[in-house]
Amino acid sequence: MEESVERIFSNELVKLAGHFFQVNAGKPVKLGDAENYVFEVYRDGTPYILRMTHQSHRTKGQVLAELKWVEHLQNNGSEIPKVITSKENNLVEIVKGLDGTEFYCCLFEKAPGVRMKVTDENFDGPLFFEWGRTIGQMHKQTKSYKPETKYKRLDWYEEELLNVQLYSSDVPEQLMHQQELILKNLNALPVHQDNFGLIHSDIHNGNFHFHEGKIHVFDFDDCSYHWFASDLAIPLYYLIWSLEREGIKGLDEYAAKFMREFIKGYETENILEPVEYEKIPLFLKLRDLTLYNFFHKKYDLKNADSQLYKTVQKIERRIIESRPIVHFDPNVVH
Repeated sequence: MEESVERIFSNELVKLAGHFFQVNAGKPVKLGDAENYVFEVYRDGTPYILRMTHQSHRTKGQVLAELKWVEHLQNNGSEIPKVITSKENNLVEIVKGLDGTEFYCCLFEKAPGVRMKVTDENFDGPLFFEWGRTIGQMHKQTKSYKPETKYKRLDWYEEELLNVQLYSSDVPEQLMHQQELILKNLNALPVHQDNFGLIHSDIHNGNFHFHEGKIHVFDFDDCSYHWFASDLAIPLYYLIWSLEREGIKGLDEYAAKFMREFIKGYETENILEPVEYEKIPLFLKLRDLTLYNFFHKKYDLKNADSQLYKTVQKIERRIIESRPIVHFDPNVVH
């Protein structure tokens, strides 16, 4: 979390938020604080997830738009933890930081099951198939979603992490050129109901639990109007990143194995034209760009630890060389 937000946040705010949702937030367990504050809290011994979003990250309307879409997916068969209303029957409640700025608070059921690590025994074909099927089902249902006009999520081009110049003035010229090229290529892509819509945008293995053969997706904070192919590239991107950090070799072969099963599962629910799979390398490059910009936004990289610095340097090299994190051949999926 940015220092400016950390300074105005306190556990008292968590207690206040808990009061709205009738949960015990006296000793919250912090689960995350990268973009939002996320806590595990309890009501009558049952765990729930309390999320607090500062106004600098999302507007109240954007949070409501996310929750309304989640409800639509839930009502149409997606395995997603339910959104819990407050005692005032609101999806979002507001608490104010020490400076008077707002945090938008919401409560979710805790997803059953466990996170899956790339080193787990069951991190294999059946999981990859179900992962793809889950995303395909969400894409199928998002096609019928007609949000109320007052609730609107961002379009892909409104994402602030598309512009590194917002966070750093000391960026290689070649990287700036590649950033322009990625955006130019995205702007040239066709947009229609069968390839574009409201998507999760971050379904890596840290954002779902696996339980009794089903995937339960959570953390919809990044949902936006985007190409469906982006939602397919992101699991592949983070999978390869995790494997790389584990020192696993043969990543191109692993990627091919993953995508074969993943797309088989996806196509049991939703079919994309073959040309859409050809865009996956572009979306792998886009994720490199947004992650690079995220690190510049969140950290003082000149004083970062050596591991983070090396990670960012590796991403920078890939962007400059116009090289995705892994080779992906669209022909492997059929």
